Amino acid sequence: MPDTSYHEMINIKKQFFKTDGIQCFHAVQSFVKGEITPEQAHEIGMKLAEELWGDKFQVVVTTHLNTENLHNHFILNSVSFLDGKRFCNTKKDYALMRKTSDRLCEEYGLNVLSQEEKYNKYATSSLYKELMKDSIDYAIENAKDYNEFIKILQDLGYVITDKNETLSIRRDPYKRNTSIERQFGNKYSKENIYRRILETQPLYPYSSNPMILMTRACENYNKQKERHYQNKGSIAYLIYQYEELFGINTENTLKSKMTRMTPTLIAELKQLDEFSNQARFLSRYNINTSQDLLNFEKSAYEKVNPLKSKRENLWKKHKRVKTDEEKQIIENEIVKLSKQIAPITEEIKTCRNIFQRVEKIKQHQLHEQIEQEKSQFEKEQEKNKKDKNKAR
Repeated sequence: MPDTSYHEMINIKKQFFKTDGIQCFHAVQSFVKGEITPEQAHEIGMKLAEELWGDKFQVVVTTHLNTENLHNHFILNSVSFLDGKRFCNTKKDYALMRKTSDRLCEEYGLNVLSQEEKYNKYATSSLYKELMKDSIDYAIENAKDYNEFIKILQDLGYVITDKNETLSIRRDPYKRNTSIERQFGNKYSKENIYRRILETQPLYPYSSNPMILMTRACENYNKQKERHYQNKGSIAYLIYQYEELFGINTENTLKSKMTRMTPTLIAELKQLDEFSNQARFLSRYNINTSQDLLNFEKSAYEKVNPLKSKRENLWKKHKRVKTDEEKQIIENEIVKLSKQIAPITEEIKTCRNIFQRVEKIKQHQLHEQIEQEKSQFEKEQEKNKKDKNKAR
């Protein structure tokens, strides 16, 4: 019941000793304007909840009338009253909810989205969130302070809502704000964004001019590419060979998108910078094999872990001190320590990215080899068949 639902759900969590972690899950079911009454909407929502979760999970169903489109909200307890197991929210659950909702709506003679409309809606939304996250990361990495972080996001076309401890953003044509901590996790809370900005001071001053960004990225990339084309047995040569084969991140392609700074352009420039850093890293430490890469990664972790522990202790001390002057002294120490940590953590990240790229390239090579062998086998089969026909 609505009045006691909170206590009922908490009691189940206590019963199975699972009061931590995700508390509830939230889902929404919307209807086309004017095609249904509130009573019918609620009835469909109740049937949906009963069919999907009624035998295992407590769920509150509420029908909202505050917009032009009637819609149901579902709040689902994360712990089952039946066996105490946690609800595992997967793509299969999402697909099942869509399928069940569509079937119930069709039974009531209501409209449902076509498969193409569903795919386009999902694909557009996923890309939007991915570019949003890239934009936030870019702003953190290139801002010298929180105010510049906000300015960079605004330059990228985002509308910012900064209230108390919640930071939300959106970008046209989307009308709904996205709470970035809720969407992307605790790493994107205002407190942790502030920490990350302080810990990641940019190498270059921020510029909103896309031509400056593109020129810097392409110069670094081309310089490293020329150097590594000399060593044909190295990991770097393998990477550049495949980039050239598939036309990845060419300078002309980027220039064609240079009308203004956008999240898409930032994502591509960021990738180009990443490829340049990988090549520079391989050259600097004379890394040519996977074993060289593993040895370097292990050594880097041994260096950086004590430094990170020291920095974390400084943040704990930062919370305890009372005056702004004391806080500033600690922040200065954190910045100094971060300047030692940043290049090492960047190199560890580069190691991981190189491993992933090389693995993808090897898989692609294997696929190409299989396809070639298959094609050769089919040609031989066809030839043998023709020879047999001639013999007859």
